[in-house]
Amino acid sequence: MSSRDAILTRLRDNRPAPAEHPLPPVARLGDMDNGQARFENSLQILGGQILERQQGDTLATAIARRFPDARLICSAVPEFDGTIRIQDLASPQQAATVDVLVVRAPFGIAEMGSIFLSEAQLHNLNSAAHLTQHIVVILSPADLTANMHTAYIERPEFKTAKYGVLMSGPSATADIQGVLIRGAQGVRSLSIWWDN
Repeated sequence: MSSRDAILTRLRDNRPAPAEHPLPPVARLGDMDNGQARFENSLQILGGQILERQQGDTLATAIARRFPDARLICSAVPEFDGTIRIQDLASPQQAATVDVLVVRAPFGIAEMGSIFLSEAQLHNLNSAAHLTQHIVVILSPADLTANMHTAYIERPEFKTAKYGVLMSGPSATADIQGVLIRGAQGVRSLSIWWDN
């Protein structure tokens, strides 16, 4: 056994049980006044957008209007079919061929316009949240929390997820001259579909 393996084994064998050492209480800061409006404003500041719902729209018609050239639409939710299911992607690398990924977020953070995704929503294909071209996130206004403090207190996903990511819009980078490029290293757009 290598030194590394010996050290890791000892750490695992001597790890205290988390239930025997509860974390200290976390102060609850912030409120949900105008939570949906705050979320939308923060999301748009960071380059995200709301997928507009027109008369008689379904999620499928809204996606077709917003992404008319999309060919491979991957669904990670049972209520939307798409052209492929996330479970049918053969490898993490294949996520890069997806035009649009549709996923449901368990919660959003109003203060930051962020959504949370974990391996549970991504069906253990975590690369899909970063390699697909566009991501459409289904989110219920009832699943908004005020800020990181309330998210940490209220949302069990922080304690149960093995992998978690907070996304606040598409990937972006800017050079020293202030030129902003969206989607340089990740999704090119992040859109929210309100599940009312």
